[in-house]
Amino acid sequence: MFKKLITAAALSTSLMTVAALADPVYLVATVSVTDWDKYMSDYASIAIPAIVGAGGEVLVGAQEVSVVEGSYDHNWTVVVKFPSADAANGFYRSPEYQAVIPARHAATNTDTSVLMVAPQFTPPS
Repeated sequence: MFKKLITAAALSTSLMTVAALADPVYLVATVSVTDWDKYMSDYASIAIPAIVGAGGEVLVGAQEVSVVEGSYDHNWTVVVKFPSADAANGFYRSPEYQAVIPARHAATNTDTSVLMVAPQFTPPS
């Protein structure tokens, strides 16, 4: 099911125009999932279409990562590219996503999970 959702997200976001990508931002989530069945059925099944609907593109969705320095205790890492900060904030504040946040909290360790939005790197001039 998750692979179908990611594939649909990738196909939908590939239709975005170059102009829409002018000032992208990235939602980075480091999550400790405690109940995968609930996370995928109750949360991801709604969150991924909401991401796509806001113009987001899921770049990374990985249960395992290669740690090259430091320690990393999470079991789910997600990176989503949005065309703008407004799009990312629109996704997060949307009624669809706000309604599913409790499902994410119920299926994850909220003490250690982190969601953040960061702008694309712009080299100093």
